[in-house]
Amino acid sequence: MKLKNQVALVTGAALGYKKGGPSIGSSIAFKLASEGAKVVVVDINEKMGQKTTDTIRQKGGTSIFVKADVANSGEVKKSIEVTKKEFGKLSCLVNCAASYEGDIFHNVVDTPEADWQKIIDINLNGYYRFAKYAIPLILKSGGGTIINISSMAAFSVVPSFAVYPVTKAAINGLTRVLATDHAPKIRANAVCPGFVRIANSEGSRSPTELKRWIDDIAKGYPLKRVCTVDEIANIALFLASDDSSYINGECIMADGGSFITGEHKF
Repeated sequence: MKLKNQVALVTGAALGYKKGGPSIGSSIAFKLASEGAKVVVVDINEKMGQKTTDTIRQKGGTSIFVKADVANSGEVKKSIEVTKKEFGKLSCLVNCAASYEGDIFHNVVDTPEADWQKIIDINLNGYYRFAKYAIPLILKSGGGTIINISSMAAFSVVPSFAVYPVTKAAINGLTRVLATDHAPKIRANAVCPGFVRIANSEGSRSPTELKRWIDDIAKGYPLKRVCTVDEIANIALFLASDDSSYINGECIMADGGSFITGEHKF
């Protein structure tokens, strides 16, 4: 197993909020656990976060759930303390928690300040907080990896969707800072997906509407399909393992080639 005796903490690792559908964070948690890692599942959604942990245990893995709001420093610190108490170390931090809530589908002028600040505090500052409080434990554990889930939106933006791309571009910068300041003990990399099919983006669409929507998005991708959560989890596993031992500070695009065609849809 590639991650035997390692401990990974994954934020935003709850299953999809509807019926436990696919999410990037939970898929990463499952993948790391399948390769031997003990996984700390962190999410604000207690029901679905616990379901991720229960699923890992049912498959023979080791996992605990910690309810935490990444925008709350005290709860972030608690997550690290619980990890240390339960497992004694931390080998891999995966920052995945993100929010799309609020009145954020606007340009800068029309985005309310409160919603702008909320998204930054979760999508960017949440990554900063977990890195800040996890890094000392990773170093005491002998080193490890940090994987930040970013987005192609950091490179290719769409109109009237201002704050989200700003946070993702900043996450890429944070990744490079971490990769520089904490090497050689810690490697830090980012994954930048294009559109990924997750339960939380389905909204209230009917099955027919959902298929039409997904098919329309897929047309703009050279691979003519949308990305699955498992494909992002495979990249995270690669970055967490020694298979990527000389990769540091990279922002890996996982967009099916959409960037090179000049098209990008959410």
